[in-house]
Amino acid sequence: VIKSQWKKNGKEPKVGIMGYSYGGYSTLIGMTMFGGSYDAGVALVGMSNLFTFLQNTAPYRRKLRMTEYGDPEKEKDILLKLSPITYIDKVKSPLMVIQGASDPRVPVGEALQMYETLQAKQIPSQLIIFSDEGHGSQKRDNRVLEIGHTLRFFKTHLQ
Repeated sequence: VIKSQWKKNGKEPKVGIMGYSYGGYSTLIGMTMFGGSYDAGVALVGMSNLFTFLQNTAPYRRKLRMTEYGDPEKEKDILLKLSPITYIDKVKSPLMVIQGASDPRVPVGEALQMYETLQAKQIPSQLIIFSDEGHGSQKRDNRVLEIGHTLRFFKTHLQ
């Protein structure tokens, strides 16, 4: 509906979504739960499955996040209902996932399971894992690569 209000010369604009950390989770929610609302998405270090996230994140983080998201032993159904991977069949647009291999906050498994599920369902997707990074790219060369890949991805899918 919103895109139709922005029509130019009878053509709707293409819209992308991108986010980092909780914004990465929000990007995954936007691309899955609201599939078709965006024409491309880039999720950086985002949680794809709140249940597995809580199982695999660092213990000090688990305790903090359980108060925010829920207890995986008591509220698994709720956690899965709030997880992007639950709605992966609704994805209608290309998605790129970027992750650090040594992320203590959002384990790399979150990116891997999202990408592997997208691939199994033949949904256009890309995965970039920085082997020498944690929660986001800190090294200059990796930041340059991350930005370059993101720009190329959006240029390819939004023009």
